[in-house]
Amino acid sequence: MLPIYLLAIGIILLSGMQAYQRAQIKTTKPANYAKRTEAILFLGSLAFLWGLLGQITGMMQMLGILSEFSDISPSLIAGGIKVSLLAPLYGFVIFIFSAVVWFVFRISQK
Repeated sequence: MLPIYLLAIGIILLSGMQAYQRAQIKTTKPANYAKRTEAILFLGSLAFLWGLLGQITGMMQMLGILSEFSDISPSLIAGGIKVSLLAPLYGFVIFIFSAVVWFVFRISQK
């Protein structure tokens, strides 16, 4: 989860820099503006992929434990699945945020 939060902080910082430079239209270079706009969307998609990687890792650990023990309650399995879904959920929320920010900056660029 820490890499996902770090990616979210990066997205927020890039968005702030982008908004600040957009406010100062005279000093904005179109090439840098476009690169940062694309970087915001890339970091958001990376956060989502990192969340999926966390879920796959968690599910593999859970399945490894299931194969070792035969008498495990279904509520314990459901709890493990619930916990494994947290990382992709946070990654997806960050991706949605970055996609909205990307869209707003993309529209204001034209």
